[in-house]
Amino acid sequence: MPQHSRKRLTTGKKVILGVSALAASGLGVGLLVTPSATAGGTGAAEALEQSEAAAADASATKAAAPRPRAARTADSTVVSGVTVNGGNSAHVGTTNTQTITVKWTVSGGSTLYGSHASIWRGTDLDSGMKRFINSEQFDADADPCVRSGDATFSCRATFKMDPQSDLTNEDAGAWKISLYAITDSATDVRTDNAKTWYLKRWSRLSTNAAPEPVAKGKTITITGKLERANWDTHKYAGYTQQTVHLQERSLTGSYATTSSHRTGTGSLAGVEKKTRTATTDRCYRYKFEGTSTTPPVAATGDCVDVR
Repeated sequence: MPQHSRKRLTTGKKVILGVSALAASGLGVGLLVTPSATAGGTGAAEALEQSEAAAADASATKAAAPRPRAARTADSTVVSGVTVNGGNSAHVGTTNTQTITVKWTVSGGSTLYGSHASIWRGTDLDSGMKRFINSEQFDADADPCVRSGDATFSCRATFKMDPQSDLTNEDAGAWKISLYAITDSATDVRTDNAKTWYLKRWSRLSTNAAPEPVAKGKTITITGKLERANWDTHKYAGYTQQTVHLQERSLTGSYATTSSHRTGTGSLAGVEKKTRTATTDRCYRYKFEGTSTTPPVAATGDCVDVR
């Protein structure tokens, strides 16, 4: 990965920089990037440099603007309500492009000179960065924020993830949001990690209880298979050595876990199988609680008629 120089920020903590510390940076609303600064087709280091340049232009525009009223010089820019897809993770399968939506609110200043969010993966933007992606709005030279109050702006950035071309299995797991917000307040926000979120390989889980119908006292075999998206092969594959729960209920009751075990390996990768003695009509399903790389999933239940 090419080396790059940038002012080191404290990863994982909000960093507030005063105007004097940002005198060399800034760009007005609607002028966040030029077409030559879009991130399409560039690597992580180049995308990071483009984001840093846009933030620097925004701060430079702020520094060149007339000084704000004294009453506003004590204010601070505040970023709040940072969310990914309304929660804290995004799930991608093997074929369909998924849109990842990041939302945040900027407050504390009546004029917004610039704000953008980028997503990245790695341990450190200086030496441990593996991916850095700017948003569709950044690439299109579009402002992601709209005014929602006298000193409040609502912002929304989207990112397209195509598992056929953009992702490998290595990309599953923790990602971070890099975010800046520059207003006419006395201080601005620059952070490498406005939020940690998880990009996960889509999971699916089956359940089949057989035979159906079954005579009372006979054996019922409940078979299932836990699979997840493989972004290297673009197929689903059995997820091995994972804890799954067998759940049961009456025809009108609620599911409850009755046993737990690990999925198989080799030719039985992801497979789980349990037996029960048929006593009365009953429904069965498997449930998986998920991991940092794979979302939870519950199979559709299969009910057995006992005669």
